[in-house]
Amino acid sequence: MNFFFRSPAYLTAAVAFGVGALGTRTLAQSPAPDSAPYSVQEIVMPKGVAPEIGGLDFTPSGKLVVLTRRSGVQMAKPSKDPAQFQWQTFSDQSLHNANGLLALSDREILVSQMPELTRLTDTDNDGVADSYTCVAPWNLSGAYHEVTAGPVPDGKGGYYVALNTASYAGFTMQHTRGTFSAVGRRGRNFSSVPYRGWIMHVDATGKVEPWAKGFRSPNGIGIDPQGRVWVTDNQGDFRTTNPLYHVEKGKFYGHPSSLVWDPDFTKEDPLRDPLKEPMADLDAARTHAAVEFPYGFSRSPAQPLVDTTGGKFGPFAGQMLVADSAAPRILRVMLEQIDGVWQGACADFYSGNGLRNGSNRMVFSPEGTELYVGQTMREWAGAMEGLQRIVFHGTRVFEVLAMRLQADGFEVEFTQPMDTGSAEKPEAFETETYRYEYLSGYGGPEADKKALPPSQVRWSNDRRKVRLTYGPITAGRVYRITIHGAASQNQALGHTMVAYTANKILP
Repeated sequence: MNFFFRSPAYLTAAVAFGVGALGTRTLAQSPAPDSAPYSVQEIVMPKGVAPEIGGLDFTPSGKLVVLTRRSGVQMAKPSKDPAQFQWQTFSDQSLHNANGLLALSDREILVSQMPELTRLTDTDNDGVADSYTCVAPWNLSGAYHEVTAGPVPDGKGGYYVALNTASYAGFTMQHTRGTFSAVGRRGRNFSSVPYRGWIMHVDATGKVEPWAKGFRSPNGIGIDPQGRVWVTDNQGDFRTTNPLYHVEKGKFYGHPSSLVWDPDFTKEDPLRDPLKEPMADLDAARTHAAVEFPYGFSRSPAQPLVDTTGGKFGPFAGQMLVADSAAPRILRVMLEQIDGVWQGACADFYSGNGLRNGSNRMVFSPEGTELYVGQTMREWAGAMEGLQRIVFHGTRVFEVLAMRLQADGFEVEFTQPMDTGSAEKPEAFETETYRYEYLSGYGGPEADKKALPPSQVRWSNDRRKVRLTYGPITAGRVYRITIHGAASQNQALGHTMVAYTANKILP
């Protein structure tokens, strides 16, 4: 979905007609807070600060840095009492639709504004930024939708950022920053100036390089401990559902508007129109998503964040959490690599129970036991704003830990052993499979959906893993399992649905 706030009339219609009900199913809610291993706390922001949050990070000394869209940058050392943070204004500048933050120190931070990556520096050590330096500029047509996600460090002194396309719902200014392309101005989401719809790399000297293309509204970019770049995009034109991509240099990720700025695409015809290319050719050229989120799982994915806490935040170390800016939900992603291709499963991590709509940015506390979540109103589905933290209480977690591809089915692993007699029969693992077609229209259905009950259920001796046999698995499909009647020491499974995107299959 577009990263902006739509009118109340639209939202009323969305509720009435069930926006997102394209063959989807409602996720099970998280357990009640009094019995859950996690709970939400409301962080009280300073009076007069509009907490519409575009960035969160911690400085090396442990200060929380909060980037807001309308009230500058705030800093505080977290306290146990969420109402007693001692806030200090690092910058009272609203900046320009700031939507990304990286804290280098207590005195120096990087902010992604709409037109540039900016270094904010406190040069005289009084706690307030007094120097604003452009690190790297981007081009703009003037459209409201041209926001920036990132920066994330490349490990070599440089950074990656993600540049949104513009939206047909907004205007283009008469004078643009960057060369204007009338061909690129066409379409629902367009790229009329370089390099809208691209992932960009800024090296340590400030040199900006177009790095990967084919994005629509990439409001989330992250980097894992191995240096791999991950980007979420939003459902819309040429996006049947919401994807998570493993992004590599030079590759094309499916939204064609950005191709007008690809010299290989235009070398024989500078006016070549990507929207007139055969869909079959675009489909053959694109790199598929590692995970395609069922629309009922995710409505507008934002920042992806790898759990690097080493188990301090529960049993999901090394897995990825994904914020959702249009639903009160955070997803969990369980990845694996098959024949060099990334794919895997997603499940609900936390939903409802105090978590607001609008989750845009996340960061783990230095101790690793808390996840700070910043929300924004700049969305389409009634999003809200504010700062919250999800606290892990160290109690027992019973969830799906992993879903792994097998030649004829899947292995599902749980965080706790399943009770004897629980989930023994095939009907306990209600399964359906479908595919997402590559379409030029706005979103799309779960196509060719069919029920696929497992023919066999086999538990490991420790009852932590179950082997589900279906027969040959087909590449290019999503396999969604709803687990019924699962219990461990009479504790019900926290979230019962898990969906696996099969890009590659095993022989």
